[in-house]
Parts: sequence; structure tokens; C-alpha cells
Amino acid sequence: MILKSALDLRKSINRDRQRLYRLEKNMGISNPNVIQLSQELDKKIFNMQQLMEEIRRTL
Repeated sequence: MILKSALDLRKSINRDRQRLYRLEKNMGISNPNVIQLSQELDKKIFNMQQLMEEIRRTL
């Protein structure tokens, strides 16, 4: 279950990274939408780090 969550989160992070790159390229780094997406991506990356630590503890 944890591994599936990590894989799903990884896919979401990769999609958001691509979206952020395109958005920033078109709107600029200080655009509120870019900032919001960047913050959401930061949260997902933090959650991934926590999941990975949890997986390591179970091995």
C-alpha cells in the first residue's frame, strides 16, 4: 500500500514539474499561479521524502 502511494505520488510530482516548467516559461517566475504550483510541488516532494523514509524503516 505504501509503495503504491509512493509510485502514484511520484507520477504526480513528475506531472507537476513539467507543468511548472511550462507555466514558468510562459508566465514568469513571479506569477501567482507559478508560485502556487511551486508550493504545492514542494509539499508533494516533502510527502514523498516522508514516504521513502517510512519504506526504509520497514525494510
